Amino acid sequence: MRISVRFSIVLGLVTGGIAPALLAQDLALPPLEEQVIEQSSSVEALGLVQNYMKTVRSLKADFIQLAPGGNQSNGTLYLARPGKIRFDYAGDVPFLVVSDGEVINFVDYEIGQVTKVPVSDTPLRALFGDTFDVTGMGAHIEQLDIGDQRFISLTATMPNQPEAGEITVYFERSDSAPSGLILRRWLVLDAQGQQTAVLISGNQTNVELASSLWKFKDPRGLAKRPRRRR
Repeated sequence: MRISVRFSIVLGLVTGGIAPALLAQDLALPPLEEQVIEQSSSVEALGLVQNYMKTVRSLKADFIQLAPGGNQSNGTLYLARPGKIRFDYAGDVPFLVVSDGEVINFVDYEIGQVTKVPVSDTPLRALFGDTFDVTGMGAHIEQLDIGDQRFISLTATMPNQPEAGEITVYFERSDSAPSGLILRRWLVLDAQGQQTAVLISGNQTNVELASSLWKFKDPRGLAKRPRRRR
């Protein structure tokens, strides 16, 4: 469970506005009608993504996580640019993922272990960075249609670190959204071809988030390790 939880954050699919009961249905969506957008449209799409990153400075949402082995968990997601993210798991999951802007910490309270990964060494930075480095992350953009919904997909890798996997972030185009886009999902594939689904709902953008969210109680060396993360 701990390994599945850890990698499911790095290997995740995020989507908004979908209830837990619809998880299986969403994962079984019919094939997408894909169209690679022309250069001019690609530049426009990239501009929308960059504008999203500038406009949406913070995010709070509920998430549901489905790991490669089928384990399912849920909790609350917090994000603040640049580089800060936190996955608070509900229930008895003794695990926490939190980034202070420089390092992503995978905290396991059950065994008293903390694994640290620099934000710069993970494709997740394509999600919570200030800008998107197209060249440095080997990125490409596509336009996807699901029914009458229009999406922009942004795929990024770490060219010098293929073991870090590949992330594809999906944004829905929306005239009602301040930035013109709504973050709906991301999909990251690891070097072994495994993927994890993390669905979000109840998105709240540009909310005030406490600085304490980017800190955690270090479990290393504790005689008795708490099962809760706060």
